[in-house]
Amino acid sequence: MRFGWASIKTKYEVDSWSTSTFLFCILVLSPVAALMFGLFQPAEWWSHLSETLLQGYILQTVWLIMSVTGLSLLMAVPSAWLISHFEFPGRKFFEWGMVLPLAVPTYVAAFVYMEFKEGLFPFLIHIRSTHGVDAYLWMEAFTRKGILALFMAGVLYPYLYLSLKASFQRQQQEVLEAASLLGRTPASIFFTIALPLARPALIAGISLIIMEVVNDYGAVDFFGVPTLTVGIFRTWRDFGDLTSAVRLATGLVACILILLSLEHAHRGRALYSEGSKQCRPLAKTLIRTRTVPFVWLACGLPLLIGFVYPVLKLFLWLLDATSGEELQELLNRMLNSLGLSLATAAFLTVAALLITYTLRLHPIRPLRNLVSMASIGYAIPGAVIAVGVMSWSRILNLPAFLATGSVGAILIAYTARFLAVPLQPIRASMQRVCGNLDMASRVLGHSAGSTLCRINLPLLKGSLISAMLLVFIDILKELPLTMILRPAQFETLALLAFSRAKEDRLYDTALPSLMIILLATVGLIVMNRLSNKTDS
Repeated sequence: MRFGWASIKTKYEVDSWSTSTFLFCILVLSPVAALMFGLFQPAEWWSHLSETLLQGYILQTVWLIMSVTGLSLLMAVPSAWLISHFEFPGRKFFEWGMVLPLAVPTYVAAFVYMEFKEGLFPFLIHIRSTHGVDAYLWMEAFTRKGILALFMAGVLYPYLYLSLKASFQRQQQEVLEAASLLGRTPASIFFTIALPLARPALIAGISLIIMEVVNDYGAVDFFGVPTLTVGIFRTWRDFGDLTSAVRLATGLVACILILLSLEHAHRGRALYSEGSKQCRPLAKTLIRTRTVPFVWLACGLPLLIGFVYPVLKLFLWLLDATSGEELQELLNRMLNSLGLSLATAAFLTVAALLITYTLRLHPIRPLRNLVSMASIGYAIPGAVIAVGVMSWSRILNLPAFLATGSVGAILIAYTARFLAVPLQPIRASMQRVCGNLDMASRVLGHSAGSTLCRINLPLLKGSLISAMLLVFIDILKELPLTMILRPAQFETLALLAFSRAKEDRLYDTALPSLMIILLATVGLIVMNRLSNKTDS
């Protein structure tokens, strides 16, 4: 009994690791908690919003989520299945090339695809002269929103593609062969076996797309679609009513959580086994020559919409953009973007590593639950996090370097929103590669810090770099959060590109937009190489 009591006491021991993790998670959760406090403050414009604008915000948000998700499924599911299960000329290129649209921010794609909307004016004028003003207004809204949904799906489908491709590649060859021997056609095998087995990956990818759609401000504002995120901006910026913005933000978070909870409840206790290392790996089927063009079309069209066309168009604009007198301004914005992205990515990666190691030292449920709560920030739109930081700053009367309009406030908001990005892959990698080496190191007399540096860091180096690059890319593209909390004279490449687009200087958006895409593409290529080394 003495040994058992000693084990329990050590398990719940309070030390610098658990204390620092607890305090850090409380800090991360504080902006979200401030939203709940702000719900009960008096709101000057809330009755006007709820009676006139709220229903439109909700309907536009739901419509955009459904349309972008549907188009993303059409782009990601066939390409992931073809690349995972078949061999064809160009498969190696498409396997990593399909991820490249992640380097293109949605607001940059909006600048490019605005030309499609303007090119439809002759057709819309014909509709108005032939069928009247009502038909013109309906067709204009339909085409504008359709173009918006199309290019947003073209940019966001890689979230679903990556998730499904990994799931399809882990499925057992024996199961699919057995179905084929029982007379199932390839289409029947896909819809009745492979796709149901990939449901967790499917839901994970769709959830990420929904979060990105809800978080978007630049593209929807540029195309004039009033979603809930646009409503939060307008309520705070135009009406000056922070409490009403908090209520909109809280409602948006509640909708996301309800959606995820409904899927979890519908799944119930169903289990989805995708095989193990002992099972025979999936063998790829060679596609017949006459079918190859259709495969290229299924894989190439999403890549063309999400990456190739926007990048080529930006290069053409760059030839007619304003010349070198603004190079110093552009350099300053680039340094601001790189400084914020690299500093925050490095900080969050280190924080995620320390939190993960603390959970290994103290695997207790209260601490695990607190870390899970602190990880929900990625499910919350950037505008919502920004409003939470503003409310938190107002409630606590924070000093100037942490208050709204400071770099400190931006860093706090980035931490609250993007902590989950490095935390999840680092936790998965530590569980997979470290095993019982920590225990052996501690038995040999090394401290927890020494074990972390000597054992875990070398083994997790690739995962840490990948996690840091993920955060770097996300922050490099971030727009709404930075726009709300930035200091008066502080601009990033994203803010510079968006402000020039709002001034109808579309050609001048080319250089900052291409710089964002270039930096993000380099990060994606490095991550792909690290992933290939890990897999091999």
